[in-house]
Amino acid sequence: MENVVSAHASVPSRRFFLRVVASWIVMIALDLILNAGVFARLWFEPSPFLLGPRELFRRLPLGYAAFLLQAGAYVWLANRFGVSNWRQGALFGLKLGAVLGVAAALGLRSGTTASWTLLLSAWLVGGVVLTSGACVLAGYSSEHGEKKALVKAILVLIGAVIAIAILQSTGAVPVRRMG
Repeated sequence: MENVVSAHASVPSRRFFLRVVASWIVMIALDLILNAGVFARLWFEPSPFLLGPRELFRRLPLGYAAFLLQAGAYVWLANRFGVSNWRQGALFGLKLGAVLGVAAALGLRSGTTASWTLLLSAWLVGGVVLTSGACVLAGYSSEHGEKKALVKAILVLIGAVIAIAILQSTGAVPVRRMG
């Protein structure tokens, strides 16, 4: 099996792929918690910058495809920098997420109508959380193995779905019916 080139250690392609999938699943779970929970109200405020709920929902697969590409890059970088446990992954992800989040917020602010509040909350905080989550799973995979990491990622996703269902059914976060 072909190895993924690394300055630190080689990871067989199959293991690399499983790390990417586990990191991607966690990114989707965290995105769900952030956008259907923490930042849900942002999606209900009129904005010349954000899409309406129907169009946004229609384009979700594009966002999740972007997460898959990001997860691949984060896992590759974590491996290149020698991230070997979840703690190192968290620290690496916080640093990387902060740099990428600030860059995204500044770039979007330079050419859009998005407010600083939206950019700093959704793009900076969201970027740091998603990047950290992906890197935590990359480190966890290195420490405990890819199968355990995949199981953890699936459990986090299930937990996120349950948490959002509870928050929405109790009225703690807004819900818009599309129909």
